[in-house]
Amino acid sequence: MGPTSERLPVPRVLAAMLTAAIVSAGLLTAGALARGDAPPTKTKGVLTVAIELRNPGFAVGTLRNPRGFSVDVASALAKRMRLRLRFVNYPFGRLFVPGPKPYDVALEFATITPHRARLVDFSSPEISSAQGVLVAKDVTGRVTLARLRKLQVCAKGVTTGFVYVRDVLRPAGLVFEYPTAAAALKALSIGICDALIFDLPALIVAKRTAPGRYGALPGRVGPTEQYGGVLPKGSPLLPAVNEAIESMRRDGTMRRLAARHFGRALTSTPVIR
Repeated sequence: MGPTSERLPVPRVLAAMLTAAIVSAGLLTAGALARGDAPPTKTKGVLTVAIELRNPGFAVGTLRNPRGFSVDVASALAKRMRLRLRFVNYPFGRLFVPGPKPYDVALEFATITPHRARLVDFSSPEISSAQGVLVAKDVTGRVTLARLRKLQVCAKGVTTGFVYVRDVLRPAGLVFEYPTAAAALKALSIGICDALIFDLPALIVAKRTAPGRYGALPGRVGPTEQYGGVLPKGSPLLPAVNEAIESMRRDGTMRRLAARHFGRALTSTPVIR
C-alpha cells in the first residue's frame, strides 16, 4: 500500500468541451472588461458565494470566519473580479434543484457531470481528484475492492461517491446514506459503518485533523473527477467567473491552494483494486 506518483488524467472529451467553452467565455469577458462593465452579480459590487460548512478541507468554521480551499478560491475569485465577497451557507443537495438561488456561484467541490450540466452551468474546473476511502478504526489490514464489498459502507447522499457505491461497487449490505459529510464522518468514527467513500481531498483533511478518530485512508476509487463552480443555468456571470478561474490556473494560484490544503496525498494516494 505504498504511495504512487500516478497523476489523475483529465478525460479528453470533457477537456475539449471545457476548453472550447473557456475560450469563448474569455473573449466575452475581455470585451466586458475593456468597456469597464461591472460583472452582473445579484448585488452590485458584491460576489455572493455559496459554501457548505462542516466539509473538511473545503469549508469549516462559521460564515463570519470560514476556512478552507473553497473559501480561499472564493476570496481570490472576488479579488480578480474586483468585487466584495459575501458567503452564504447552502446545502449541496439543493444545488441541482430548480428554482431561484441566493448566490452568484456555489463553490462546493461539485463534480462536473453531463447530467448535472443539463440543470446548471459549471465554471471551468478548479482541480481534479477522485473518490477516496476512509475506514473505521477497527478495520485493519489490506483493503481491496472485494473486501470493501463485504464491509458496511456509508456515503453522502446526492454525490458521485454515493453513485459509485450504488452502481459500481455494489456492496453486499445496505448502503448507509447521510445528508452531510459531518454526519457520515461521525457514523464512521463511532463504528456505525466500516468505510466511507467520499471526495478524496475532504477525507485527507479529516484524517489529518483527527488521526485517532478514524482508521487508515487506504486509497482512492473510481474515475478522475473535476470540480467546478456551480451557477444557475444561463447565468450572465459565467464568462467572468471562467476568466478569473482560468487566470488562477495559469499563474499557479489554484495549484498552490490545493497543495496548501491537501498536500501531496491529493496525487500520491494509491488506487484500490
